[in-house]
Amino acid sequence: MSDTTENLKKILSDRNANEIFREGDFVHASVMMILKESEQDYSLLFIKRSASDRDPFSGHMAFPGGRRESADKSKLETAIRETYEEVGININSSGRILGSLDDVNPNNPRARNYIVTPYLSVLNEEVVLRPDINEVEKTVWVPMRHLVDDGNLEVRIRERDGIEVKDYAYQYEQYLIWGMTGRILHQFLLFSAHLF
Repeated sequence: MSDTTENLKKILSDRNANEIFREGDFVHASVMMILKESEQDYSLLFIKRSASDRDPFSGHMAFPGGRRESADKSKLETAIRETYEEVGININSSGRILGSLDDVNPNNPRARNYIVTPYLSVLNEEVVLRPDINEVEKTVWVPMRHLVDDGNLEVRIRERDGIEVKDYAYQYEQYLIWGMTGRILHQFLLFSAHLF
C-alpha cells in the first residue's frame, strides 16, 4: 500500500467522524468513495445517476450508494452492498476500506430526511465496472490532481431554513459535481488535498 493511502487511513483513524442522530422518520444511507491508483495519479470514481422520478438525486453526479435496508448489519455494509449493485465492484475482495467521513444531511428539498454516511476505500486491483443501467447512466474516474485544483471549484451560497450555506461545485469536463456530493468531496479535500 502506498504512502498516500497509509496517510489517508491514519488521518481517518485519528479523527472522529461526526455522526448525525435525529429522531423521527429519517432515511439512513451510505455512499462509497473509491480511489484508484495509477502510475501518475489517483482517481476518484463518480457515477451519473440515471433519471428517475423516484430518485431525489436523479441525474446528479454522485458516489455509489443508497438507502440502508433492514438486512444490512451496518452503514458500512450498506455502502459495500450498494457499490456492488450499482457498479459491480466488490470492495471486500477488490479493495480496502480506509475509514468514514462525517455524516451529511442533504440540502436537497426532496432528500432533507436523509442522513448519509460516506466511506473511503482504495482499490487493490484492476476492476471492470458493470454499471446497473437502471440506476447509473455513466461512470467517470476523475483525477485527484484535477479535484485539488481550486480553479475547478466554485463556491456558491445558498439558503437553507433562513441560513446561508455553502455549496461546493466542481467542474470536470461536461460534469458538474455539486450538492451533497460536492460537500462530501470538499470535506475529503480539506484533510487530504496535500497528499495528492
